[in-house]
This record gives sequence, C-alpha cells and structure tokens, in this order.
Amino acid sequence: MEVFEGAWDQETPPPEKHAGWSPINHDVFTSEPREPFVWIRGRISSAETIEQRWLLLSPLASRAQVFIDGSPISENPKFFLEPPQQKTIPFHHLIFELPSVSSRSDIHIRFEADFPISTSVKVLDQTALFSEAVLHTALSVSLGSIIFALTVYNLFLFFSIRDPIYLLYVVVAVGVLVYSLSLTNLQAYLGIIEEHFNWLKALLILMPLLTIQFVSRILQLGTLAPWVNQMYRVLSLIYLGLLIATPFLSFKTIAFLGATIGMAAYLSFLPFAFIQAKKKYQPSLYFLIGWIPLIIAQNVTALDSLGVIKGSQWVMYYIPGAMSWEMALFSLALASRIKILRDERDTLQAQQIEVSEKARKALERSNRIKDDFLNAVSHELRTPLHTIQGQLDMLREAPLNREQNDAFRLIEYANLRMTRQVGGILDFVDAQDENLLSSPQVFEPQSLFDLLEYEFREAARAKPLALAFGMDDSVPGKVFMDGLMLEKVLYQLIDNAVKFTPAGGEVLVRASRLADDSVFRILVSDTGPGIPDSQREKVFQAFRQGEAGLTRRYGGVGLGLPLASSLANALGGQMRVLETSNKGTTLEVTVPYGDVHQSEFHDPDLLSPGAVNHVPRILVVEDDAGNRMILRKQLEHMGVISEGVQNGLEALQAAINEPWDMIIMDCQMPVMDGIEATREIRLKAPANLDTPIIAVTANASESYRLQCLEAGMNDYCTKPLRMEKLKRLIAHHAENHVVTRTREQRGIKGTLIDN
Repeated sequence: MEVFEGAWDQETPPPEKHAGWSPINHDVFTSEPREPFVWIRGRISSAETIEQRWLLLSPLASRAQVFIDGSPISENPKFFLEPPQQKTIPFHHLIFELPSVSSRSDIHIRFEADFPISTSVKVLDQTALFSEAVLHTALSVSLGSIIFALTVYNLFLFFSIRDPIYLLYVVVAVGVLVYSLSLTNLQAYLGIIEEHFNWLKALLILMPLLTIQFVSRILQLGTLAPWVNQMYRVLSLIYLGLLIATPFLSFKTIAFLGATIGMAAYLSFLPFAFIQAKKKYQPSLYFLIGWIPLIIAQNVTALDSLGVIKGSQWVMYYIPGAMSWEMALFSLALASRIKILRDERDTLQAQQIEVSEKARKALERSNRIKDDFLNAVSHELRTPLHTIQGQLDMLREAPLNREQNDAFRLIEYANLRMTRQVGGILDFVDAQDENLLSSPQVFEPQSLFDLLEYEFREAARAKPLALAFGMDDSVPGKVFMDGLMLEKVLYQLIDNAVKFTPAGGEVLVRASRLADDSVFRILVSDTGPGIPDSQREKVFQAFRQGEAGLTRRYGGVGLGLPLASSLANALGGQMRVLETSNKGTTLEVTVPYGDVHQSEFHDPDLLSPGAVNHVPRILVVEDDAGNRMILRKQLEHMGVISEGVQNGLEALQAAINEPWDMIIMDCQMPVMDGIEATREIRLKAPANLDTPIIAVTANASESYRLQCLEAGMNDYCTKPLRMEKLKRLIAHHAENHVVTRTREQRGIKGTLIDN
C-alpha cells in the first residue's frame, strides 16, 4: 500500500510515476486531512476477485471513491448488506463491491476527510464481511445498552430522591449515548446519515458544558474552595458563548475549540479530585477510576489521528468504550454520594435525637420542678387555709354581734375565694397536662346548687345584683357523676358572670335534662356587657381577658372560662357560648350522668347509727398540731369520738392496736407519709383491713390523688376541709362502717344463740 503525500487536486488518480507516492506497510491508514483529497493505492490480483469480494473502509472516512485501473467502480459506497435471506443488515462502514478482474490491477481509493482519520483498508469475502457487521453491531449494542441502563436507573433515582444531580447525570448520559451512537454501528440502525451530523456541533459544546456542571457537583468543588467553583463557572460561560455562536462557525472550528477547552477543563479536574480523594471522599475515587481512562482514550485517539502512534481499526471504540466505563463509575460515585448523604443524615438525626432527648429530659426535669413547686405551694397555702376554714366553721355557731358577724362573712368569703383560686390554678395545670380524670360518685344536684348559692350569696349582696338558681323537675334527685368537678365548672362560670355583671344586674343559673337523654344542660346567664366578636376566640384562652392592659376594669387571672371548658371536657361534656349581646351573655354546659336506682328496702334498725347505740370512732392522722386540734374539735362538735396522732408510723400502731370506724389521713408527714401508712395498715392491721381511710391533704394534683387511691384509700379530699364536707364524709363512710360492723356482730350473736 502507498499513500500520496504530494499535491494533487484532480478527481482522477495521480500518475503512477509521480514522486508523491510513499509506501505504508500495514492495512490501516492514518493521515491528517489534506486539501482537497487523500489518495491511497495498491494492487489487487484476479485470484482475490474470483469469489465476490468487498472493500471495507472505516466510517471515520466521511466520503470515499474507489478506482480500478483508473476507472471509478461506484459513485457511492453501500451502507447495508443483504444476506441470503434477503434481510437488510445496516452497516455504518463504507462498503464497495469489487468487480472481477482478469489480471493484477491497480486500485486507488480517494478519501475526503473533515478531520484526522484512521481507517482500515480490507478486502473481504461475503462471510467475513457479515462477521465484521455482526461484531461491530454487538459492540455498539453493548456500549449503548450499558449507558442506556445507567441512564434509566439514575432517572428513577431522580424521581425517588429529587436531587437535581441525578437529572444532570441523565442529561449527560443521554448526550454520551447520542455521541456514541454517532461513532458506532447503531447509527446505521437509527437511520442517521451524514447530513444529520450538523447537530454534532451543538453536541460537542453541550457535552463539556453539562459535564463541567456535573463533575463540579459530584466532587463538591464548591465546598473545596470558592475560587474553584468560580473558575468552572467562567468555563461554563465560555462554552455557553460557543453554543450561541455555533450557527456562525464551521464544524472544524467548533470541534477544535470544543476539544481544546474541554481537554483543558477535563485535565483540571484531576488535581481537585486527588485532593478530595486524599480527604477520603469516596465519590472522588470512583470519579478518578472512571475519568482517567476517558482522558487516556481521548489522547490515544488524538495521537492515532496525528500518526504519532500506529493506527488501529478499533480507534472508533476508544472514546465510546471509555465513556461507557466513565458513566458506570459516575453512577457508582453517585451511589457512594447517596451513602455519604444518608450517613450524614443518620448522624444528623442521631444528633437531633440526642438533642431532643436532652430537651425531653430537661422538660421532664422542668415539669418535675414545676410539679414539686406547685405541690409545695399547694401544701403551704392549703395548710393555713385549712386552719382558717376550721376556725371559721367553729365560729359559725358562736354568738356574734352585728359588726363581728359582718367581719366573719368577709373573712369567710375571702378564704373561700382564695381556696377556689388556688384549686383553679392547680386544676388548670392538670388540664394542660391532660391529667384531669373524673371520679364519679352519687350526689344530689340540688345540694350542689344550694352550696353554690350559699358561696355566692355574699358577693351578690356586696355588688348588689340578683342571683337566682332554678332546677327543672326533670332533673333526678340523685345522679352518678363527678359532682366535685361539676361544682368547679359551675363555680368558675358563676364567678365570671358575677364579676362582669354590673350593679343592679341579674345572674340566673338554670338546670334541666335533655329530652330522652341522661345529659345535664345548665345555662348560666348574666346581664353584663356581652362578649365582642373580636374577643370570642380569646375567652377560652388561658390568662386572657376581654380587656387587656392597665385599663382593665375586672380582676382575675383569666382562668375562669378556659378552666371551666377543660373540666367540662374531662366530664365528657362540652361548653359553648350560646348567645351574647350588649345586654348579656348565656353560656351552656352539657355533661352526661349516670342514673341511680335506689332500693325500696329499708331497715331503720340497721341504717340508723343511733339505733345501734354506737358512736363512730375516728382516728385523725395530722402532723400539723393546729389542724389536728381543729379537726378533733369539729368531730367532737358532731358527737364523734376521735383520737389524734402526728405521723404515719403512729397511725399504723394505733390501727394494729384497735379497730376504727374511719381514719382521716394526712399525706405529707415526717417519719412515715400517709400513702405508705395506708399500705401498711391494709397489710398489717387485721382489725382495720376494710376501715375507710380518707386522704385529707394539701396536695391537689390529679396524679397524687391517683396515688392515694391506688394505695388503698377510699376517698380523697383537699384542704381546707369544710364542716359540711366533713359531715358528709362521716355519714357516708364512718356511719356506714358502723352499720356494717353492727350487722356482722348481730350475725355472730345469732349464731351463738342458735348453737
């Protein structure tokens, strides 16, 4: 084979004796493009064309023409093969069918090349030609399938993770796939012809532009140094300018500028990737493993085109193969990046969990401090209030003059209001912690109304205003529900109504039963200024009032309606503003209750304590000497025998020594507290295993009430304990216990007589 290295601009082959012919000793020709043609010549014998023979040229030769003995054999090469089955096989190589020759003939091949090429020059029979076509198609499909599969995989990752870098990978991979198709046999299957290659100019610019953006993100060059990221932004702007200028520049110019700037940019990634890899950033290692082979393939292809190294017929696969490898490693780099991000997320979550756990513990500690503080405050406030209330109860029946009686009423009302405020704040704290639990018992609604009327009588007189209570006949005499909690609800509503009703106004409390339902309906109406529309949302918010600031005309801490609403919800009911105007407001409370079915059987001899001639004996356990003395005086006034001890250990010893009809147990005491003493009595005092034990404590929290009941106490009361409440406790617990013991004693006596 010989190549013509002289100047020849004719379309016919150069003369045989021309000095420009130079020999080449292999079947792959490598040459820089020459103007206007590149010529190769050789000799072909008749033996080589006995069977059908084909001349196969590389697709890198954009155009070619073959001459036998100086005469052209074909205007254009073939781009398909037809096997015996007459099924067309597309092939992107240039194929020329050689005619039969009678003797050894000269063959000339004229190339027209837009850029440096390496092309094989092969004479093949039909079988070998089909083998070549199958081989190149298989290689093309393999490379294209790898890139396509990775593209689809990362597209799914984008829709799963929504990270833009995966979408950028997909765009780069599509560009790589299109570029690879243009270099391999798949272009023939897709019908891509030379005229379609004009878009390669834009692709040659878009590919480096997208690749720079993708690699910058995958290597996290923005975090490495701001100037590095800025440098690649400038490169991206240069490529963007080239992209805009592509319609005005030739293909050679675009290819040269794109390849030159792209190679410089690609090489510049290497030192930064090594820096990141040294920092043990795993994606940079995958990047280097995939990036270095691509740069090598690009340089080997360039050296092949320039004739620096020996040409190869496989040169067209160097870059597509390296790109397939590169995209596979890029995909691994992204997978590694996912792992790093997940590890960072897990670390962050662990830190957040740790912070949350610390915050939770701090909150629990704060809640404990708050609970301890409230319990301490409750105890310290309720203990003296209990003393005051006890003395007031003792003075109630004493002969007082008018001035003393007025003072007594004022003190009693102030004490009652103070007690309600302390209890309301603690109830509101329990409501915020969702610790409000109702304890249903049998009680009389009319007695509740009588108690509330008595409590607010002095406030109504002082203003003055009319305060009226009314109960419908449909309301049962006795119901089963938490009467104490309902009392707190109504107290807050009535107190609120009295506070906002001007002098000469009216407050009306009406109770009825909803038709065909065991539900109380209580209406609290006043003739106050009403609730403005702008304030309706605030009346159920804690520590808020209709008027705020220094000009408020009404007292209170703003807990009335919020607390009443929380208590009504705890009862299983609800509260709402039924109507309001500038002439007054009506609030509605609806709460369910349980029906009480009373037995018709009565035994006067057994139910009346006096009939059995036995006075209840009550043990008072109280560490405060003043409160212990007052309780014993109150019991003595009721005709009850009592003894007092000052701690739980003494109470346990007294319970072991003799039976009692009721034990009034304080809770917070030295030596042994009331809860522990109750447990010990239930275990170690046989004579008092079923004796009613009533907690009378200054601790008003719901959690503490539950502890008392779980320890074995029968009832729970908070200080101050009023005389009326104490009488009900004795009637319900002590006298019933006396009746029970009397029945048991009579049963034993009857058995002895029978025996």
